[in-house]
Amino acid sequence: MNNEFQRYAECLQEFQAILSFAEKFVNSLVGQQPSCKNDVYGERIFVKLLCHAVTLIKISPSIETNKQQELWDISSSYCLARALIESFDALSYIALANIDNQEKEFRLIFWKLHAEARRFNMLSKIGSTDPRVKHTEREVDNLKSKLLAHNHLDMCSKGLRKDIEKGNYQPYHLTQRQRNEEAGVSHEFRDVVTMHLSSHVHTHPFSVMQIVDFKAGSPESIGLMSIAIQYSSGFLAKAVQGMLQVFNKSTPVMDTKAKDAYSKWITVVENGVKKS
Repeated sequence: MNNEFQRYAECLQEFQAILSFAEKFVNSLVGQQPSCKNDVYGERIFVKLLCHAVTLIKISPSIETNKQQELWDISSSYCLARALIESFDALSYIALANIDNQEKEFRLIFWKLHAEARRFNMLSKIGSTDPRVKHTEREVDNLKSKLLAHNHLDMCSKGLRKDIEKGNYQPYHLTQRQRNEEAGVSHEFRDVVTMHLSSHVHTHPFSVMQIVDFKAGSPESIGLMSIAIQYSSGFLAKAVQGMLQVFNKSTPVMDTKAKDAYSKWITVVENGVKKS
């Protein structure tokens, strides 16, 4: 096995080790009573994140099988990695942030308002006559009223109140940089990761030109496929770290292999890879 395949195998094994622990951890939560609605959503978002991770492994190159019989789908791999990172964003904002109960409630309403307004907008555009459309519209109005009356809104910028009054709803009231700082994520690293993955997700010229040189089974191509695993490992590790802090009762023991990979990738995400 050449160096590129060896490095890929090591990255894949690290990712699998962290994921294996994460799955055991989720199973350990069965029967535990969440302390608030945010934790309920947090647990579900974490499971969503793990689903992305499991599927990413399934479509990533395997070392054991005949590589000539595999489809190395770089775009789908990068899509899943991007989706995993987006899930981490939501998880951190809703459930992992170290904030008081008032702000937790505010964030949940803010997040839900964006989702319901988006849903209503889509249903309206297709001309749906389903009775639930009216219910969705009422839910948007209800959530908007709750948000405008919420005490935490006075602690936010005046522009945010104006946006809500105008019906300009966003999923988060904090900028990406603010959310990264709150989550303990290097903003520069997260920014580069997103840009790199997006070049394939959105079919930019860079990704189209790269298809010409992409040959499944080649050392160069395995390096590109490894990137999705590497980026995902970091944000999976950060998600596990946050969940362990929120749900810290009767958690399973992390074995040495998983612990080493977990610590390594948390360091990368928190500090980035730029040399000083």
